[in-house]
Amino acid sequence: MKKMILAALVAVASLSANAQVWLGGEAGFNVSSHKGYDRTDFSIMPEIGYSLNDKWDLAVKVGYEYSKIDSDVADILDTDEGHFVINPYARYTFYTTGKVGFFLDGGFSIKTDVNDETAWGIGIRPGVKFAASDKITLVAHLGGLGYEKCGDDSSFGLGVTGNALSLGLYYAF
Repeated sequence: MKKMILAALVAVASLSANAQVWLGGEAGFNVSSHKGYDRTDFSIMPEIGYSLNDKWDLAVKVGYEYSKIDSDVADILDTDEGHFVINPYARYTFYTTGKVGFFLDGGFSIKTDVNDETAWGIGIRPGVKFAASDKITLVAHLGGLGYEKCGDDSSFGLGVTGNALSLGLYYAF
């Protein structure tokens, strides 16, 4: 066991020496009020990634999402849910100009549901990245196309709206 841990540490250290490993993630917070209900959403999604070359990256996000709805209409509409999320993905940067790159993230997600069910999904998310320095990159995603399944429920959709905007920051070693 000690040899496996040591081998993993040596592998991570060797990857870090080439400035191809990055750490970062995204965090989000939203509070909205509508006629009859209030909604609060929170997420924290740290991630680690590896740049294969100028076009391709592999990464995994592991985090937590929380959502709460308080309804004035009926108590049955109230929800209070937290999800543990694992989201491995591949990123393809299809166009770069100067310090700005445009990309597509394609991957799948697995998350726990409030009823201890496991949900899974697959999708593609467009985004843009800005290399602020050799070590710091700012990233933004806007919406996505995907499918999600949990128990008997499923959803499919395309969402490219300002409400689906997420921002992130990465630090390369």
